[in-house]
Amino acid sequence: MENLDRVLNAEGRLIKTWQRDTTDGSLPSFMQDAGLLQAEAITIDFVSPVLVSGLAQCPSYARIVFREANPTLPGAAIERLVTARCARLAYLRKRNNPMVTAVFPESALTWPPEAVRREQAEHLLALMDDERMRIHLVPSGSVLVGVTSPLFLVKLVDGGRAASSDHVSGNVIIEDSEDFERLSELVKRALGASLPEGQSRKVLEDLL
Repeated sequence: MENLDRVLNAEGRLIKTWQRDTTDGSLPSFMQDAGLLQAEAITIDFVSPVLVSGLAQCPSYARIVFREANPTLPGAAIERLVTARCARLAYLRKRNNPMVTAVFPESALTWPPEAVRREQAEHLLALMDDERMRIHLVPSGSVLVGVTSPLFLVKLVDGGRAASSDHVSGNVIIEDSEDFERLSELVKRALGASLPEGQSRKVLEDLL
């Protein structure tokens, strides 16, 4: 939190607010944002039931996702979203270099056009060379029944933990300890249903 206070030139005010607002165990108002949670994380566990996790998307894949999700946005706005998403992992690496785990279905790679599919597979293979990045594919025929929307869990620099789940108009931060435990169990089950890293890599290589 000291680092965030310094980056924002808050001169200690952010730390005081954090200490005041977290006395009841809840997240402070300024951390009620998925991006800030990621920026303060040392571990991030993603589970996506349909698409490649956002941090692992290549530009062409992200472009399709944003176009489909935002049909009324002009092309320039879509490109800004693509640029921001695809620069996100590098930014987090410079911040706290979190350990990132991403779990998503193999089918997330079979629907795009061939050129996009190949670029995304190549991008994921390159990411897997990073020792701080783990990618696990849920094999075809398996469904993450309990995960109905993308979610991620974080462990923060200060030892805190939180979760966020997406919906069609944004995301919601999960603070309740019982909800967090439930989501943690969903992540564990998703990992259990997914392929080991070596087998996931083989699936990606076969897509090239």
